[in-house]
Amino acid sequence: MKSSAILSIAAMILCMTDAMAGLLVTEVTGIVEIDGKAPVATLAEIPDGAHLSLQADATLIAVDLVSGKEYVLKGGKDYRVTPQGPQGSGVSETALPAKGVADIHITPGMAAQPLPATRSRSSKLNALSPISPVKTIVVSDAPLFRWTAVEASAGYRLSVLKPDGALHWEARTEDTQLPLPATHRLAPGAKYTWRIEHFSASGPASGAAAEFSVAPAATLKQLSALKADARSPFSRRVLYAALLTEVGAKEEARTLWQELAREKPDDNVLRRFAEAR
Repeated sequence: MKSSAILSIAAMILCMTDAMAGLLVTEVTGIVEIDGKAPVATLAEIPDGAHLSLQADATLIAVDLVSGKEYVLKGGKDYRVTPQGPQGSGVSETALPAKGVADIHITPGMAAQPLPATRSRSSKLNALSPISPVKTIVVSDAPLFRWTAVEASAGYRLSVLKPDGALHWEARTEDTQLPLPATHRLAPGAKYTWRIEHFSASGPASGAAAEFSVAPAATLKQLSALKADARSPFSRRVLYAALLTEVGAKEEARTLWQELAREKPDDNVLRRFAEAR
């Protein structure tokens, strides 16, 4: 594995397969050096055979994506990374909630990829426009649909279309968001189109549409097991945000990156992901 990945923020998330080994850093405080040189940053990959030196006030949390174990390394000590995990006094380990994390391949350069701009099929400058989901992967079979408000609207009609163009679900509302009901859950791995129409006193006034896809069933199952919320440890939320980014759930990932960056505003890696458009 290339040690230069540690030096490049754009390549902080590296591809991990069953044939590869090492650790992915999900949280670091203080100064941690690898092989006596480059400081370790969030989402850096630490290869097997590397030597880590932690200053007295430093803490490193990292996961082995192959074994599905999370390790916590305390400061003031040196460690060596092996296929069996980091070796040294004071290492603690915890099994992740799901095995086979390596089945999800985390790829380089995610921070540099912009989120797609919302596109409306209406020619009116002030027409309503889809906000979410738009050209993204969703990790829920019952997502929340959101769109821009139209002044003096008499209501909206939301239509969700199946991959073959047939109507999957339709509803009217006066709000600017609407969740898909549990009775009409989406099929894993399928691509959908949703259309939102604005009504005036005289009838339909404008409309816009957007596309999105649902993550495959295996991905949904794994992400469900690894899902992190505001009560989860910081390191687990970093791992979950990285996995969301990898599977293409750009909108959900960016929201989580922004939350993480607010908690650690001095972390350049987190800020880079949070600011990706």
